[in-house]
Amino acid sequence: MEISQRDARRIALESQGLLRGQAFGRGKRGALKAITQLGYVQIDTISVVERAHHHVLGTRVPNYAPRMLDDMLARDRTIFEYWSHAAAFLPMEDYRFYLPMKEGWRRRNAPDRKLAREIIARVRAEGPLQSRDFEAPPGRKSNGWWDWKPAKLALELLFLGGELMITSRDGFQKRYDLPERVLPSDVDTTMPSEAEWLEFIVTRIAGSHGIVTEEDIAFARTTLRKFYGRPLRKDLGQTADRLVEQGKLQAVTMNGRHWYAHADALERLPLRLGKRQVSVLSPFDNIIINRRRLADLFDFEYLLECYVPAPKRVYGYFTLPVLWGDEIVARIDAKAHRRKRELEIKALFLEPGVKQTSEFTAALESGLDTFAAMNGCDHFVLKRTVAA
Repeated sequence: MEISQRDARRIALESQGLLRGQAFGRGKRGALKAITQLGYVQIDTISVVERAHHHVLGTRVPNYAPRMLDDMLARDRTIFEYWSHAAAFLPMEDYRFYLPMKEGWRRRNAPDRKLAREIIARVRAEGPLQSRDFEAPPGRKSNGWWDWKPAKLALELLFLGGELMITSRDGFQKRYDLPERVLPSDVDTTMPSEAEWLEFIVTRIAGSHGIVTEEDIAFARTTLRKFYGRPLRKDLGQTADRLVEQGKLQAVTMNGRHWYAHADALERLPLRLGKRQVSVLSPFDNIIINRRRLADLFDFEYLLECYVPAPKRVYGYFTLPVLWGDEIVARIDAKAHRRKRELEIKALFLEPGVKQTSEFTAALESGLDTFAAMNGCDHFVLKRTVAA
């Protein structure tokens, strides 16, 4: 089956909850539904604008508030923290499928067992602890942020190996506790077989994105190899082909390339747009993070320039893609001045062919107002517009 780039793009946006407003509903229930559909929400510390994990959810869920994420992690236990392709919040219903990664990490990166036993004993006796609750050995001097004290390193290794979990956060300070005190009593903790695990990876990615290539499925392969201990790209490709034979995925072509489409996504074609709205997206948004896929679907070349030396930046330190309907039409260089309650947009860079019609201008103004409010700002100030 051959599909157009527009249909592929709309399948992706629909699956990501970005084609229509309120796709997941509102409030905490909507936020949990969003995380469950997306599969993960990446955690990031950059705060030029709202941090990525709150930004991703705020873009999709009206009246979302950061406290909802804290509640889901620490009180409701409907999400947990671990690694996807990066540090992330994940739906608790997927917990068992992260056990192979934990076991692989534990097998290959064991902490000092004497220190580990002492840490686990303290956590068991005292309850959840942070890294600052452990003092460095006397006389040890730090050579920089990378020279973690032994207890902090051991805590992280115990977390990655599954012997501890993060029960809550105080800002970006993690609180570690024993898994049996964090996991809900009804969560499935049985280790999946390798075949089950591979099928989960493929179906999770295809379901979250609607339509994917083999490269998309293997996007997290570096992390998987780092944790699991061996390359998995061939296994993932074979699993995808088997799911096509079983009718759970469908093979399609788009622009001459082979893709896998989730069967449910194809059943909804043709997907139509409602009222076209503007959404400002995080650089770490699930639909943005895979740059090759972004170019394939949207013809949008994107580089996050905060990692580029200032003299070499083209657009700015932390530019954000702007989605209008089913197209990425611009990027903004923005900074939230929270004390002044002002969102500064240093520049709006329009993509080639984008015309500043009254319809676009109205949608843009509304979208920027919404984004300003997400950042705790009363208004935005647009300094300049740059046409392609």
